[in-house]
Amino acid sequence: MAFESNATRIASAADAERFAGQMIDVMQTLERIIGEETALLKHSRLREATTLTQAKTDASRHYVHALEALRANAVALARWAPAAVPKLKAVQRSLSDAVQINMAVIATTRSVSESIVRTLAQQVAAPRTLTTYGAAGAAAKPNRPVATPLLVSRSL
Repeated sequence: MAFESNATRIASAADAERFAGQMIDVMQTLERIIGEETALLKHSRLREATTLTQAKTDASRHYVHALEALRANAVALARWAPAAVPKLKAVQRSLSDAVQINMAVIATTRSVSESIVRTLAQQVAAPRTLTTYGAAGAAAKPNRPVATPLLVSRSL
């Protein structure tokens, strides 16, 4: 949900309640998208997780705008809708927890991906020669190294 820029001035209790509701919607939308991304990454569904990039970017932008409006209206919000403040704080904590989990999952996914690529690179670069023995029983020097085949699957 987009944060309405015309709601940035709180002048009444109704404005404060509407503002708090919009703020909560923005945070819950971002948390939902982050949760979906986290679940997909946990199940190694990277391609599907990347489809959420634009939605996550948009929701993050709306969240930043909402935070700017909140900072500008914090006193008015506390004055006109004091009951909304604990609700906002609870939703903010929930969003913060979701972001921390998401960051941990992304870091783990990155680490695993880097490890796979590093291991693959080492295996491809490792010399592959056949060890054979000559007439005197000593290991013979190979004429040429054996090529290492590489298969890339785009279906993953």
